[in-house]
Parts: sequence; C-alpha cells; structure tokens
Amino acid sequence: MSQLTTTTSDWLSVAALLGDAAFELDPKLRFSAFGPNTVFGHQTRDLLGKPAGALLDAPDDALAGILATVRDELVIWHGQISVTDNHHVQHVCRLALAPKLNRDGKALGLYGLLIDLTAPELNETLATGESNWNRALDPETGLWSATSFIEQVARRFDRLDVECQSGTLLFLGFGRAKASQQTPTAMRLADELREIIRPTDLLGRVNRTTIGLWCDNMDHLTGAERAAKFCQHMPASLPDQAVIAVGLATRWPNSGDDSGTILDRAGMALKDAYAATARDGNGSWRVWQAVAPL
Repeated sequence: MSQLTTTTSDWLSVAALLGDAAFELDPKLRFSAFGPNTVFGHQTRDLLGKPAGALLDAPDDALAGILATVRDELVIWHGQISVTDNHHVQHVCRLALAPKLNRDGKALGLYGLLIDLTAPELNETLATGESNWNRALDPETGLWSATSFIEQVARRFDRLDVECQSGTLLFLGFGRAKASQQTPTAMRLADELREIIRPTDLLGRVNRTTIGLWCDNMDHLTGAERAAKFCQHMPASLPDQAVIAVGLATRWPNSGDDSGTILDRAGMALKDAYAATARDGNGSWRVWQAVAPL
C-alpha cells in the first residue's frame, strides 16, 4: 500500500478549494505561501513577506496575540475577522489557524484558512448581526463581545418567564494571571468551554480577564456544582495553570430582574470569589445572595 504524501503546494491547492484563501505564515508571522494566486483581489506575490496585518483587519495587539498564542501554545484557533479587498470593500471571514510543526514538534509557523461569510449563499448565517464582527465578537476568543453577550442573555428572559424556568450566569475570572498570559488564557479557556457546554448555553468575553457563561434552565445549586468543577479541573489545561475564580447569579422566573442586575450580581459574587482565592491560594466560587433585612 502506497503512502499518500502532500507537499506544501498540494495542501494549499486543496485548502483553497474548501475556502476562499489558504496561507502559511513563517515563524515571524509573515506570509510565506498562498493558495490561490489572488486573494480577495490582491496579488499574493505582493503580500509575501509582509505581516499578517497586511491582509487581516484586526486591532494590532489582538491579532498579534492570537497569532503568537497559536504558534507558542500549539493550539488551534477559529473565529471571525475582517478582510479588505483591493476595492477597499470589507468581507467578514471565518479564520481558522493551526501551528505548522516540524518533526520535533516545534512551530515553524502557522497554517491559515479563510472562508468569506459575506458570500450570497451564506447570508442567512449573518441574520443575528454577526456581520459586524468588530461589534458582535471578541477578536481574540471569537466569543460574543460584552455588549452582544448581554443582549443575547436578555433575549432569553421572556421565554424563561413563560416556561417558569430559572437561568444562571457564571463569571469565570482569571485576573491573577500575568498580563502576558491573559490573552493565551482567554483563548484556551474559550476553547475548553466550547467543548463542554450545552448547545443552549451562551459564552461571551465580559472583559480582558473574565468570560461569561449563561445557562438556561439552571438554578444556583446546579450552577454551583458546575463552578466547583471549573475551579478544580480547568487550571490544568490553562497556560501556567492559571487559577480560576467563579461568581454566580441566578435569575428566577418572573422576578423582573433585567440583564444589568444579573451582571452586577455575578460581578459582586466574582469579587467575593477573588477575595477567597487570595486567602486560600486555590480557585474559589461564590453565589450571589441577597442581604437579609435587619
């Protein structure tokens, strides 16, 4: 039986058939190969040797953080990003990145694949407003941005009230991580959570060191069980085994609580969890509780 081998040009040609552009980046994160010969109207020969930002539109620090994390942490990343064609028209694209490894497992650069989501046959997927990636999505993790996450959570309340079901918000914080590890930790945590959450759950990046998880049909007891597992098991898969603190707030059916109230309560619970974490040295979780009247 003969073994199938794939050269660099082979994989680029095949990948370009699956998406709108395939590319490679060298260890310094500069374009080193493309498929096909033109990408969104740009001649690829003019992009070779240039940094990824020459084609991919994103805040410089965010893009650099994503690329460096994929290269250094040897992880796979996917999310939405903007690309400007040679007519200065922006395209919302799905970007997938993976490390390019040598035989010793060291990163030689990155593989990348772009799929244009603004193509006519995919317009239906943009009905929720994801076409404005800069507003709707966090560029580092691909999760809902804070504003969009809050909007998506609030949309659940009416249905939950009708069904007489509660919902619980969990804030997963890693504020004790070093500044240089915050982006890698956010990206790795987002990937880990995507693998284990239910299809109906919502994920969003609330701020630089906090990821929000909203769970329909979940009360504070089940939420607390989940939080305890996050604190215990998540650090092992995170850069520098970053400690996780979790704050929880539950919205009870027909309570009238709006999204701002629930977020404030989860934030207060997370603050208490951070305080406990600082005392004990291990990840802690706290559930917001109303103060009893005197």
